[in-house]
Amino acid sequence: MDRDFYTAVVGGEKFEGQAVYADARTGWAMGANGHSAMLTSTSGNIVATMFGDKGSTMRCNMNYADSTGFTTMGGVGVCRHSDGRVIDVMW
Repeated sequence: MDRDFYTAVVGGEKFEGQAVYADARTGWAMGANGHSAMLTSTSGNIVATMFGDKGSTMRCNMNYADSTGFTTMGGVGVCRHSDGRVIDVMW
């Protein structure tokens, strides 16, 4: 996964945005047979920014249950609304 798309409704306002790995690292490795391969590693920490249809924003820090980014396995996180509210998230 290089990014994920989020949608949420909070207090009657619809939020939409994208999530990306906060600490993804990509590099190349050379195999014994002379072939190279691209490797990516991440701790599973996800950062999302969402914009509401009434002018508010939310910034979220998430952790997927499956570190490969298979989002249907669920996850947990916390979002901070632009009005200061902190919202715990689980799916």
